Amino acid sequence: MTFLSKEQTQKNASVAPVLSQRGRAGMELLGSIQNYSSGQLRSLAKQQFESQLSANLATSSIEGSPTQQARRQLVKWREHAESLSSYRYERFIQRYVAEDVYCRGIPAVEEQRDTFERLASTSLPKHPQGSLQLDPSLDVPRYYDGVEWHLEPGGYDGYDLYGALFTYVAGPCVFKYGGYAAVAHGEDITRHRVDVVSQLKKSSYARVYEPGCGGFSTLAAVHNVFPQAELVGCDLSPLLLTNGHIHAERVGVKVTFKQRDARETGEPDAAFDAVIMYALLHEMPPDAGVAALREAFRILQPGGEIVISDPPPFRAVPAFNAVLLDWDTKHRGEPFFSAVGHFNWSECLQDIGFADVDEYALGPDQYPWVTRGVKPE
Repeated sequence: MTFLSKEQTQKNASVAPVLSQRGRAGMELLGSIQNYSSGQLRSLAKQQFESQLSANLATSSIEGSPTQQARRQLVKWREHAESLSSYRYERFIQRYVAEDVYCRGIPAVEEQRDTFERLASTSLPKHPQGSLQLDPSLDVPRYYDGVEWHLEPGGYDGYDLYGALFTYVAGPCVFKYGGYAAVAHGEDITRHRVDVVSQLKKSSYARVYEPGCGGFSTLAAVHNVFPQAELVGCDLSPLLLTNGHIHAERVGVKVTFKQRDARETGEPDAAFDAVIMYALLHEMPPDAGVAALREAFRILQPGGEIVISDPPPFRAVPAFNAVLLDWDTKHRGEPFFSAVGHFNWSECLQDIGFADVDEYALGPDQYPWVTRGVKPE
């Protein structure tokens, strides 16, 4: 999905459709609820969780391997959290907002459908700088097919104007407050992308690849930091790729978008000097993530870098935050959150052959969490 920064939002204000009073008011109400839930209720729930945690779990003993112990410990933390009315209330509101974004947002967009459609269809120049390569014959992985990611009805391609919904409606009205998934309250995910891209160590790059790009947002950040770099991105979703192509052309940035599987990009060996993976690995099972990282290693030049940003592993966050991340698995259309939360991508990169591997957090609640490495010369 594509979110615009504050600067991009202002730049696109002249072309953004104006919602009806009803549509705007409904979305702004959701934004206020989201802001209150993540900004105040969550703090209360966390305080109660931590003040009672030791007493509730002091007599518990957990057996098994380290992995089994971690999983069983998380179950006990979750049971403790669910015993607290403040936690249950805050989670109820999170689920309500996560669903109602579409229940209110889609009708708001439909009221202005003609305008949104004109915006999408007329925004491309006659001679685009970049390109869009769709492959209708691409086999969709079983783990991806049929999932309503983030509770989006029909999944990423379930509604033709999802791009407009996120860019001009849900983004500026609701998600701007942060406080969802791994994003802390008050945090700006468009700023996160620039911060993550800035973790690349060199001052310039010739060619940068983003597997699972989901649109233009992260590649826009790459362009902001490394304006001379050639940009290539792939994704499974034709709708996300099309939306990304439209936005890139509108702001005059040359990007090659390809409908490809991140595990088999079709790119030549050693074709890129940097790979960015932003919020991709948690949207596939760990074995698929490992395959995508092996593919990234293959297409990187010797000396090329990889920078990954995903929700932090459970081992890196306090117990309460681990419970919140685990909650998304069943309640916010994130089927692989828990499996990936127990996985160690730093060790995986080393096993694949990357060197100089490190991992660290850039912001509050250990997010964005960065893992990076270098393909040896």
